[in-house]
Parts: sequence; C-alpha cells; structure tokens
Amino acid sequence: MNKTISILGVQTELIPIRRDKLRGINADLFLRFSFYTIEFNNQALCVIQAKNEQNSLTPLKYKQLTNQIEILVGMPVAVKVGSLSYYERERLINQGVYFIISDKYAFLPTLIVNVQAKKKNKNPAKLTPVAQYLLLYYLLSEKPKEEYTIKDFEQIMPYNYLAIARAVANLEDCKLCSTEIKDTTGIKYIGFSDLKRELWLKAQDYLSTPVKKVLYCDVIPDGKFSLSGVNALAHYSHLNSEQYETRAIWDKLFKPSKVKFNDVEGSYKIEVWKYPTTMPFLSNNNVVDKLSLYLSMKNEPDARIEKELELMIEDMKW
Repeated sequence: MNKTISILGVQTELIPIRRDKLRGINADLFLRFSFYTIEFNNQALCVIQAKNEQNSLTPLKYKQLTNQIEILVGMPVAVKVGSLSYYERERLINQGVYFIISDKYAFLPTLIVNVQAKKKNKNPAKLTPVAQYLLLYYLLSEKPKEEYTIKDFEQIMPYNYLAIARAVANLEDCKLCSTEIKDTTGIKYIGFSDLKRELWLKAQDYLSTPVKKVLYCDVIPDGKFSLSGVNALAHYSHLNSEQYETRAIWDKLFKPSKVKFNDVEGSYKIEVWKYPTTMPFLSNNNVVDKLSLYLSMKNEPDARIEKELELMIEDMKW
C-alpha cells in the first residue's frame, strides 16, 4: 500500500519509483535512499528520503544529488526529512535544495510560482496525446466505471503514473473531467459527469488528429501495425475497401527497418501516431478505433468518406 504525506495541508500519495525507471543512479544510492513520485498541485515531483536519517547528506551534497537525479527523471526533486533546525533549513535554502518536513514546512518555491501562473491561464488549446487517448478510452468503454484513480488507468494503459497524472490535469483544465480527494488517503478520484455523446461533442475543440507523420512504402514493414484509413473505415461502414492499405503504428513502436520509406508516394501509406493505435479492451485490435479513425480522416475532401464518417459516429452505441 502506498504511503501518503501532507504538504502544506494537502494530502498526496507517495508512489514508489521502480528501479528500472531510475537508470543511471548507482546501487549505493538505492541502499541509502527511497525514491518516490508525488503529484503536488497537478505537478509531478520526485521525492527522495534517507532510509536512515543519521546518514543524511550535507546541503551541498544534497544539491549535487538532486541536480543529478532531476536530469535522470525529468522532474524537480525534493528531499523528505523528519525534522530540521532553523539553521539547517537555511543552509538547504541557500543551496536551492527543495525539501519537505512533514506538514510543518516545505520549500518548493518554483513549483508554487508555477502553480500560481498556471491557475491564471488554465486555457489549453488542445489535449495532449496521453489525455486524448485516456478520454477516448472512456468514451469507447462499454461499461465504464463511475470513478477512476490514476492507478486504475496505469494498470490498463501503456503509460506511467506521472504521464497519466499530467493527462488528468489537462482534461480537468479543459473541463472534460472532474477530480476529488475524498479522504485522508490522498487518492484522487476522476469522474466524467457528462453523457458520452455530449462529452464527445464538448471535446471537439480540444481533439486533434492522432497522426504525427505520414510515410509511404511499397512493402508492408514488420511491426505492430493496425489497419487505418479507408480500409479501416470500410471495416466499420459500407464503403468499399481499397487494394492498397493504410497502416498505423504508435511512434514509440516505430523502428527503422529494411523497408525504404519516402514522404511522397508508394503502394502503402504508413501513419505514425502520437498515441497507441489500439485500445486495450477492444477485441478487434488490428483495426484502429472508430473515434481515432474519425479524427484522422475528418478533413478528407472525398464526400463519400465524409458521409461514412458521419454515419459511423451517428451509429455509435454510447
């Protein structure tokens, strides 16, 4: 079970970071420190804590260590300590070391400034790829839960806790979901209050094509590709299939191969997507989902495609 801490009166979960996510950190530090992530006011933060407080470091050493870890984990790093004298706090502050002392004191200046700036301008233009994938997952679920936790999504999706936490904050900023911490556990519960069809319509201004890049080739390459484009639409509608297919793949899974690609023409069209091309619960996972397909093709000039896309969405069983 995860621990919780209180930072300036706000309860939050301490999520242990797996060792394979901390490559570059030597074995000695794993013996001396525990590594966690938390979400503080919708911002990701790495927290380290000495396993034996008698073996804690000097402020200068903490400065060097937190700088090193910040580069590896890609987020601010704070030291969690049990108690500090005024003099010890001042020495850490002078070194610019972020630290948390239970619920009594926290030195997180940049995070607090960033939060204040963010609150003044919570008007994102688009959903991030992770946030869009999460929203589409909910819209396509046949029996969605009334509430989710970030842990729930982490067990389902190919994203880590921090990526999902940022996605939830993005959805909340767009007013497409709501969050609530109900008890002292610090666990955040995520809900979608609108009916699915209304939520889909409400989200239109924030949704974008999943296609990051288009390539062409004459031979279908090896890899975890999904059927996309016209032939995927034919799968969901009365449109006729084409001889040559469009295949889609998540950019994180797209690796160089012996196949020659170009940006202009070829027998096969390859779409490199910003998020996974399949949903974990859909049995027909060799075809992209209906909503992502719509977003990838809605600007096609062909009137037949436009009509079939509209019918596909109208026939959705929300």
